[in-house]
Amino acid sequence: MNGLSQMRALLLAMNRLILIAVFILTTPAANALDSVSLNVGTIAGNQWKLGGINIALTGLPQNPQKLALTIDRLSLPKPFNDLNLVNIRCTSFTWKNKELLCEQGRADMHSKRWQSPAANFSFHVTEKRSSFKFTDLHLAGGTVEVGGEERGELWQLQIDAKAVDGKLIQQLLPQERFKLKTGKIDIKLNASGSHAKVHEFSLTTGLKDLTGQTKDGKFAAETLTLASTLNAKNNNGVWQWLSHIDVNGGALYVEPLYLEANKQAIVLDAQGDWNVPNQRVEVYSANYLQAKVGTLSGSAIFHYKGGVNIEKAELSLSSGNLQDLSAIYLKPFFEQTVLQGVSLAGRLKADFSINQQSLTALSANFDNLDIKDAAGRGGVQGGVGTLNWANDETFNKPSELAWKQLQLRALPIGPASLSFLSRAGNIRLLEKTRLPFLGGAIAINQLSWQSKKQQDPEVSFEGDLSDVSLEQLSLALNWTPLSGTISGHIPRVEYSNKTLSLGGELIVNVFGGEVKISNLASSGLFTDFPKFHSDLEIDNLDLDQLTGKFEFGGITGKLSGYVRQLYMENWSPVSFFAWLGTPENDDSRHRISQKAVKNIANIGGGGAADLLSKSFLSFFETFGYDKLGLGCYLHDGVCQLMGVEARESGYAIITGGGLPRIEVIGYNPRVDWNVLVDRLKRITTSDEVIIK
Repeated sequence: MNGLSQMRALLLAMNRLILIAVFILTTPAANALDSVSLNVGTIAGNQWKLGGINIALTGLPQNPQKLALTIDRLSLPKPFNDLNLVNIRCTSFTWKNKELLCEQGRADMHSKRWQSPAANFSFHVTEKRSSFKFTDLHLAGGTVEVGGEERGELWQLQIDAKAVDGKLIQQLLPQERFKLKTGKIDIKLNASGSHAKVHEFSLTTGLKDLTGQTKDGKFAAETLTLASTLNAKNNNGVWQWLSHIDVNGGALYVEPLYLEANKQAIVLDAQGDWNVPNQRVEVYSANYLQAKVGTLSGSAIFHYKGGVNIEKAELSLSSGNLQDLSAIYLKPFFEQTVLQGVSLAGRLKADFSINQQSLTALSANFDNLDIKDAAGRGGVQGGVGTLNWANDETFNKPSELAWKQLQLRALPIGPASLSFLSRAGNIRLLEKTRLPFLGGAIAINQLSWQSKKQQDPEVSFEGDLSDVSLEQLSLALNWTPLSGTISGHIPRVEYSNKTLSLGGELIVNVFGGEVKISNLASSGLFTDFPKFHSDLEIDNLDLDQLTGKFEFGGITGKLSGYVRQLYMENWSPVSFFAWLGTPENDDSRHRISQKAVKNIANIGGGGAADLLSKSFLSFFETFGYDKLGLGCYLHDGVCQLMGVEARESGYAIITGGGLPRIEVIGYNPRVDWNVLVDRLKRITTSDEVIIK
C-alpha cells in the first residue's frame, strides 16, 4: 500500500524536523525563556505536502516540558489526494530515544465531495515501527475509524464504518454506474501486506433497507437487508477465499431474476481460489439456499476473460416446492420462448454435470409432479419417476416416468408409465407400453427420437389403436358428436429431414368399416408452409353411423371409395382424384332423408326429380335409392365432378330405387374448389331444409 509507505515517510520527515527543533529550543540561549516556538513553513515529499508547520516547547522552567505540534494543512498522495487534513493539532506530543508519539491529536478533514467535523487521531513513529489511528470521523451520516501500522516492509490496515447513509455516500461513488437512494451501510475491513501488495484481508459488510440500481437497470435492490463476510489470502498470486452472504430482507433484481427475501431468506456459502493472472476462478464448494424454495450446491471452475465461461461444474438441486422454484427461477427464462406460460409443482432432486459450457450428465428424481401450460398445449398431473441422461453413446442407465394424467392439447391420456433410455441426442423406448385413451388405448410398440445438429430431429413410431371412443374424441376436439369406436394398426411412422413418412399402411376401423391410409408423406411439417401427400381407401363405412350425428341429414347403406394422389400445401388441397359411393353388391337398406337429398343436390348444383309429382315430396321424410356416388378430380383450383351415371343434361348423383324413389341430377360438372368448400360449410351449419 503506497499510501501507508508515504505516510511513514511523512512521519519520519516530521521526526527529523522535531529533532532539529528540540536541539534549537534546548540550547543555553533558550533556557531563560518560558516558551520557545519554531515556524518551519512547508515541507514537501513525494506526492505529499505539509504546510504551516509550527513546533512549540512550553513550560521550560518545569520538568518535563510540553512539546506541541501544529500544522495548517496536510495534502496526501494518491489514492488519498482528494482528502486534506487541516487545523492539525497534537497537544500531547513527546519525543524520546528516537521515538515520536502523538497521543492526543485533532484534525479537520476536507474533501471535494465531503467533510468531517474535527476527528481524533494519534500516531507513533519509531525506527522500526509506525502506526496511526483516526477516530470519530464523520462520513455520510455515519462514523468511521481508520487505523494502520507498518513494520519495515509489512503493513496492516483497519477500517470500521458504521451506519453510513446510502444516499449521502452516493456522492463519493461513480455516478454513472450505480445510484443509491436510501439505506444504511456498515463496513469493516482488516487488511495486511507488504509494499503495494495485499497479502490477506477480511471484509464484513452489513446493508439495511438499501435501495438503488445500476444505470442500465440490470441490477437493483429494494429495501435490501444483507450481511456478508469475505476472507481472502494471497498465495503467490492466487487468492484463497471464503465467503458467506445472508439476505434476510427486501428484494434483489439480477436480470432477469427477481428475488424477495422477506419471507424466504437467501443464504450463500462458498470457498475457492481466484487466479488473477489467469483470470480463472475455482469454487471448491458452494451452497445456495432459499428458504421454502430449494437448495443448489456443488463445485465449479470458470474463466472470465471475454465473458464468463464454465470449464467444469458438478451441481445438485433439491426442492420440495417446485411451484415457487419455477415461478422465481424458471419463469423469467421461459418468457419469449416456446416454454412461456409453463409452470411446475411437486418435488425434485437433481444432479447435473457441465463441461466446457455444455451439459454432459443429468440425473433427476421427481415426485407428485404437476406441469401446467397456460396456452393449453399439454400438462401432467401426479408425475413420478427418474430421468437419467448423459452425453455418452455408451451410457445405459434407464429412465422411468409415470403419471396419473397426461394432457396433449385437448386429448387426455390416463395413468401409464414409460421405460426408456436417454443418452447423447437419442431417446429410445425400452418396453412396449399401453396408454389409456378415450375409453380405449394407444399401444406404443416402438418409439425413438434422435437429435441432429442444426436440423430437425429424427423420430420413429409404431403402435396400435384399440376401441377409442369417437364420441369422447369428438367432444374433446369440439367436433360434431360422433358415435362408434376407432381401432387399427399404426405402422412405422418416421420423421426425418423435415419429412414425415409412413412405412406401410395405416388401417383404421371406424363407422363399421375400414379406412386404409398409404403412401403418406409430409415435408416441412413444422414450418409455415407444410406439404402433404397421401392415398386413402374407404371400405364399407356404415352411412347411418357416419351421417346420424351431422347436420347433413340421415342416410342408410354402405359407402366405399378412395382419395388418390392427394397433395396438400399449408393444409389446403391442391390436387386429388376422389370417389365416394355405394359399393357393388351392397344389400343393406338404402334410405335417404329429405335434408340429405337437398344437400347433395346443392353440392352438384342440380335439383331433385322422382316418378311422383313434386307436390307429394314434402309428405315423405325419407326416400329409397338404388345407388349414390360423387367423384371429384381437383386440378388448378377447379373440381371436375362426376356421378353414378351419365345423363344427357349432366350426371346422376343419386339413382332411384324403392318407394318413394328419388333421383338427384348434377348439372354443373366443373365447380371452383373454394365455391364447393363454401357450399359444404353452409350445408353443415344450416338447419333449414325445404324440398319442393
